[in-house]
Amino acid sequence: MEKNLPFVNVGFIDNAYNNRVLPLLGKIDNGNLFKWFLVLIWKIAALAFLLGGVYLTIAGIFGDSGYIKMNITNELLSGGQKAGASFGLVIGLVLSLVCAWYLYSNTKKRTDELNSQEYGDLLHFIFLTMIPRTITLAGEIAFTLIIYAGLMQIIAGLDGAAAYAPLLSYGDVFIQIPGVNMASALVPSSVHGNYDNFINDMRMGIMGVAAAFIVLIAYYIYREIYNYGMKLVCALIAFMPKFALPIAIRKKAE
Repeated sequence: MEKNLPFVNVGFIDNAYNNRVLPLLGKIDNGNLFKWFLVLIWKIAALAFLLGGVYLTIAGIFGDSGYIKMNITNELLSGGQKAGASFGLVIGLVLSLVCAWYLYSNTKKRTDELNSQEYGDLLHFIFLTMIPRTITLAGEIAFTLIIYAGLMQIIAGLDGAAAYAPLLSYGDVFIQIPGVNMASALVPSSVHGNYDNFINDMRMGIMGVAAAFIVLIAYYIYREIYNYGMKLVCALIAFMPKFALPIAIRKKAE
């Protein structure tokens, strides 16, 4: 056991030093603390998708600005519109909970994959391990939300009124996140249907579902471009020492 204070041995201080301080410094030196922190961020994000999604789904039903008040008990709407909105509520409630669970499961899977990667050094782990997987995860999140929006638009078109899609509010959050914000414009703030505009409503929904696959492909291309760029950077760094010029200083003979 290493002694903490000079000249004296104090048991509980020495124990705290050896059992708390030294292991922490060891985790900093070998990088485990950095890896743990970065993985923790992804774990928190996964739980936020699940708990936040469930909360938004339940909370969005009630209240003065809730779905029931605006679309089912609204006296300005016809009986047919109220019946259609009721159908949209049931389907939207189920799909929203499924979407929240899927976002959680997808993020958890990518988090487990990140955690299983070997840690060499911080720069390598962030730029060559974490960022490519972050791009992949961002694409999968965008893919899920755009498909969700497209399906909700189809439901709204079929019932001729509205569909309950509380997770569309995620678009306002993701617009602030680099990478995901590229697809935020494809996630509307709300969806509505009208039988007078049935063809256009269905077209918008189907195009939204199709756009989700295009966005996913775009993110994977984005990841490949990033990986290729990092390979070029690594190759350039490895080549740089070859620029050293052999210079010798010779003393001129008198």
